[in-house]
Amino acid sequence: MLAGCLFIGACQQGSIIYTHYEHVNNDGWERNDTIHFIIPPIKEAGTYSQQLMLRTNNELPFLGISVIVEQDIYPMQRKLRKRVDCTLVEKNGHIKGNGISCYQYKFNIDSITLNEGDSLHMYVMHYMKQENLPGVSDVGILITK
Repeated sequence: MLAGCLFIGACQQGSIIYTHYEHVNNDGWERNDTIHFIIPPIKEAGTYSQQLMLRTNNELPFLGISVIVEQDIYPMQRKLRKRVDCTLVEKNGHIKGNGISCYQYKFNIDSITLNEGDSLHMYVMHYMKQENLPGVSDVGILITK
């Protein structure tokens, strides 16, 4: 039974091509602190799903945050830019993330079609009016096929 549940969960996720978190400064995520992710060349052409992953704690003073994700696709030198609005708490006060005092979230970025050998350089920065964003501990990228 447990093996069947694990198999179903694995099928729903898709195969993981890349997953990585970068730690954010304990003093807060400054607006000019861009987080970099270098994704190595893709082994198989196809369409890939991309997700932004966040880990937060109780110091975050917002119900949601906006994040900019920029991508450079090599070798074709194509640039993509997307704003991701991350709702962290529902209107009824229910926290959408998983956890107790630290919370983990996943937000869809976009699907992207890549050729064999393409690599990505991804840049993530917060897009809030407040210069310093406390309460975000880690930012990550998940790419699945």
